Amino acid sequence: MNTYPAEYVLHPVPVLGVYGLIASAPQVQSDDASDGNTNPAPDTIDAEKEASRSTSRPPVSSRNTLGTTLRSIFTNKQHFSLQEAARYQSAHGMPGNTTPPFRVVFIEKDFVLPERQSIGPQLPLPHSALSPLSTESPLHPDGIMTPLWIKKQLDTPSAIVGFYDLWDWSNDPNNQQRPKRETGPLAPHLLIDPTEREHDTMLAHEINERRKYFQDKGIKFAAVIVLKRQQTDKSADPGVEERLSLIRKQAGLDNKLSFFTVSPGTQHDMQEFVNSVYRALYESAINYYNNRIKMVRKKRAKLPPASASTRLSTMETNEPQPLPIQGWMLRYDFKTAFFQEIRQDIDGATKSYESAYTLVADMLAPKSSITPGLTGLPLRGKRWEEARALIDCINIKICKFYLYLNEPVAALAQFNGHLHMLQSYCATWGMGDQSFEYWSWLSKQYRVFADIVDNAAQHGFKIPTPTSYLNSPAGVPGNPLMPTPTSLGGCNPGTILQHPGFYYHLAAMCSAERRRRFLAVEKTEDAKDTSTAWGALLAAERQVDHSNLTIDLFTKSYEQFKKYRNTRMTLYLAAEIAGTYYETGKFEMALKFFERIGKTYRKENWHMVLASILRWSLRCAKELGSWERAVECLVELLSSDLPMSDHKRQDIQKELWDILHRDGPAVTTLEIQMDQVNPLLTCHFQFITRTNFVNTTVPFQVSLKTGATSPPLPLRFSAMRVLFSNPRYNMLITDNNSDGPLDSVVHVDCTQGTDRATVGEYTGWVIKKADLRVVKNQIKVFEGNIIPSTCEELKIIGISLDIRSPYWRVSLNYDLDRITVKEHDESRRKWLEPAVAGSKPKFRILDGRGDLNTIKISQRPPRVKLSAKYAPQALLNEYFEMIICIENMEKDPIDASLRVEIKDATGHGQETSDHVVLTRDIPTTKQNIQETSIGRIEPGASSHKTAYLCADDLPGTRIVTLTTVYTSANASDASQSAEKREIYRIPFKAPFENSFKVSAQSDKLPSTTSFLNLQKSEKWLVSAAIRCCAATDLEIAKVEFEEAAFEHPSTSLTLLSDQTEPSEGLQVWSPAHVYNISFMFRMATDDITEVQPTVPVGSLVVRWRRSGHDVAYSKTTMAMPTLELRQPELSILADVPKDMYVGEPFTVTYTLHNPTAHLAEYTGSVELSDAFVFSGLKLLKGRVLPLSRVTYNYTCYPLSAGRVRLPRLKIVAKQRGVDKEVPLEILDEQRLKADPEQWPPPFVFVNARRYF
Repeated sequence: MNTYPAEYVLHPVPVLGVYGLIASAPQVQSDDASDGNTNPAPDTIDAEKEASRSTSRPPVSSRNTLGTTLRSIFTNKQHFSLQEAARYQSAHGMPGNTTPPFRVVFIEKDFVLPERQSIGPQLPLPHSALSPLSTESPLHPDGIMTPLWIKKQLDTPSAIVGFYDLWDWSNDPNNQQRPKRETGPLAPHLLIDPTEREHDTMLAHEINERRKYFQDKGIKFAAVIVLKRQQTDKSADPGVEERLSLIRKQAGLDNKLSFFTVSPGTQHDMQEFVNSVYRALYESAINYYNNRIKMVRKKRAKLPPASASTRLSTMETNEPQPLPIQGWMLRYDFKTAFFQEIRQDIDGATKSYESAYTLVADMLAPKSSITPGLTGLPLRGKRWEEARALIDCINIKICKFYLYLNEPVAALAQFNGHLHMLQSYCATWGMGDQSFEYWSWLSKQYRVFADIVDNAAQHGFKIPTPTSYLNSPAGVPGNPLMPTPTSLGGCNPGTILQHPGFYYHLAAMCSAERRRRFLAVEKTEDAKDTSTAWGALLAAERQVDHSNLTIDLFTKSYEQFKKYRNTRMTLYLAAEIAGTYYETGKFEMALKFFERIGKTYRKENWHMVLASILRWSLRCAKELGSWERAVECLVELLSSDLPMSDHKRQDIQKELWDILHRDGPAVTTLEIQMDQVNPLLTCHFQFITRTNFVNTTVPFQVSLKTGATSPPLPLRFSAMRVLFSNPRYNMLITDNNSDGPLDSVVHVDCTQGTDRATVGEYTGWVIKKADLRVVKNQIKVFEGNIIPSTCEELKIIGISLDIRSPYWRVSLNYDLDRITVKEHDESRRKWLEPAVAGSKPKFRILDGRGDLNTIKISQRPPRVKLSAKYAPQALLNEYFEMIICIENMEKDPIDASLRVEIKDATGHGQETSDHVVLTRDIPTTKQNIQETSIGRIEPGASSHKTAYLCADDLPGTRIVTLTTVYTSANASDASQSAEKREIYRIPFKAPFENSFKVSAQSDKLPSTTSFLNLQKSEKWLVSAAIRCCAATDLEIAKVEFEEAAFEHPSTSLTLLSDQTEPSEGLQVWSPAHVYNISFMFRMATDDITEVQPTVPVGSLVVRWRRSGHDVAYSKTTMAMPTLELRQPELSILADVPKDMYVGEPFTVTYTLHNPTAHLAEYTGSVELSDAFVFSGLKLLKGRVLPLSRVTYNYTCYPLSAGRVRLPRLKIVAKQRGVDKEVPLEILDEQRLKADPEQWPPPFVFVNARRYF
């Protein structure tokens, strides 16, 4: 659309004039003359004038910043699309509506509208300077429309906003300060100072004059008062609101729609202010254009009918004729449509533009159907060119409006109808489809329409599906470039609105045809004459870059088809772009495009299309002199997959051979990866088995298979390279220059007659000579073998076929890892057997499908038997016996060694002291791995070795690994050894289980006269039960106590006694046997106030061995629990006589002991007993000092015999802040031995009366 006047194609919006913002920016000039000033274009404000205007007050930085900010916001968006401009109209009145569109022009403060003045008192006003009736008009006398009129309307405001500053004392030229306002009851009620009122009155008068002037012209006027920051503070200037109200009333402005205030603020605040001004003035601006529409329609209504118009033919006179009535009707319809478009009345604008379109189309017709006798405009004249541009632009508008109204059928019908109509006119104009002018115009139309559809789609328009056109009305014109549908049904694709890529493609095709038509004209004799109009037209056409224009259109189409996911079409367009590059001589770009699209066609097996692309690529490569790329194209063109005649294929092979044997400046090396192209021949590789052993022959076969049609002539390769993952097995097969006959199936034996290269590039490779010629419909199999010496995964990584000439080194590389074959295309594995006794080679079917290029080489499995014998259960701390047997099953004697390893399998992660010994001697160091040499073992013989396993720590399963490594006694290479390994899981169990019971025993308090007794001692009874857990009888040599080493300055532990089961000599414990033992300890401390340590007691040691085994005794140690003095608390000890009889009084002593470091207060009472009467204190209260004791004596008289309860002394004392009862204990040696649960205190036994 850039080729048309911008005023015709841009979407207009209401114009808003703004003045009063200080900045250097374009302004709209005022003109007091008549309407002859047809171009009121914006101009720059004069700097001196602006400076003189600002001399009355000093510049304020915040005011300048505010003006700059507002100007940037006003000019932020000056051009709107149809969808953007109409969005406010469609959302008007709804919540959250958008900002109305305005085109802002900056005018001067004294701006006035241009007025036409009469040249005489009785004469009418002169015509407008743009009217065809004005002699100074560019349209005089028969012009229809000019873009200058639209430009004039776009520079004429429909609403005006003026910015004014509110005067304050900082603007005073004498720098006077504002007088302080009186306060108190006598202060005036008015807040406005007389000086301020005077300036405000002058400002209101100025605003009122501007309002009256613009109101007389029908233009809405609004004033904006710019406030300073201090004026927005009511406390600093309380009279601002009253001043603003007075100015508004005196100026006669509406508070909401015509009067605004603004102060410096943020960018967001300024934007919201501008939006509010737009919303307030939009309705008034729309009313302004409504009045313009009424004026235009009033003028059109005064026109006589078009049939009453008379016009002389151009044959009768050569002078221009006045504009006919039909032309005036066209002008008024166009103006009406333009004003309706500004006010966003799209329906009305569409109808008015259609009326104007009909009129201008009739004026371009050879004969008018509206005005009788009116002929078409003079061909190639100024008015004819103007009318052609106007009708194209009106067509653009109508199509755009129909798409906005979501009527794609109407839009496409309008577009196609426009093409059909002007196509019919072009034949009479002498610019039919044989001229480049026609194709230039048609390409422009398709491109513009594509832009319109693309712009609509970007704003939410949905391209309709083709099925929606099946019921479209008949009579809709189709695309002139598309065929007409037959009567069998369907529809013309030209009548279906497509996405923009379709029309960009048509525009590109028309552009390419334009170039071809132009080149054809260039060859004629008329093209040399530049003095005529035709010569000037050709000269202008020569300045057009047709190729870039066509490529640009194809690229746009490519992007659109890619956007709408039409993959096939994108490839076609890429090919068209490449073809255009080729036609214009840009062979490098063409080659890049051909390579890019060739990948897709090659991948999807479009062989016929790919053959054509390769031929184009070959031509480009030749033009560029890129012989490497030419060779690649020729090699791929030889593939049988590409359809081609035998004659052409022979020419390609000869051309390839000529290029390879052409002289060149240097040797050229070229590697072609055959997995990325259609291969000249297919390559297969087979190992006969998937696994094999070291030092064993491994056969393999490489198969070369040609196609049914290629190569048409025998093709000789110079060499074939077989590449292994291990370079030591690489093989080089060179051609032997044989000229014998070629069979369809050939077996080449490469297992014999080979040599190894010692010098050159292929040093260390296996070398073989063979016939390397291939011809169409042939299978040639090369069989070889290797002998691997190490364990590895051996792989054939590639096959390379070399063609060498004096100046070329071409390699056809087959990377076997990158070549992929579909599963359903894989055939059965075959192995070609060589010919026997004159018969032909035959294939043998192997297991599996596809190629096998990987083989796993491993060691031959060892032929020895490794076994072990041992008891079903192993015990901790013993040397567990395992008898290991190694049996030789090889054919030769062997030299063997044995390794035994024990490892914990519990997974607890702790280090253990598990170890292995191979003799009965106790080892000095403990190791978990032991190795020993077995020596020579004859075939069929066996050797035995005993190992002892010991686990000392935790019970659980141990993994015992037996490994024997052997070599053949007759082998010359001792490094070729074999290994056999066996793993055993042996559970180890503890031989004994133990349980310990610890109980504290009461003891008499020591008799001392010291006030503070810091000593304390306790008796502890430790009882142990040892249970035998072995599955067999165990022979016990000794059970003994080992005292733990313990040293402390104040605490000691003494063994008082031990009580064990009687035993004499050795004992035999059967499974589940329980052995009991107890120990009495006394723990004493010299200072009870110190922190008491935990005292280790020691261990129980059991020395044992399995019953019936003559081995050393094993030692099992069981740790005993530790002891610790009890927490010191108050206690009562009752000292009761040993023997008590009925009727015999005795004394009971209760001792309250306070072993703590705190004073204890207590209260006590004696609980009565029916079995006794007593004498002593019944209620007690007192204190006991720290580390001291108090004694109470009671005389008791027994009344009954048996198990009776003593009179119990119950004492309650405060301990650790809590009152609780002090426990009572009875000192009685016999009771210590009895069960404390059976004799709880204070129960005692009273004997019967001794005396009667």
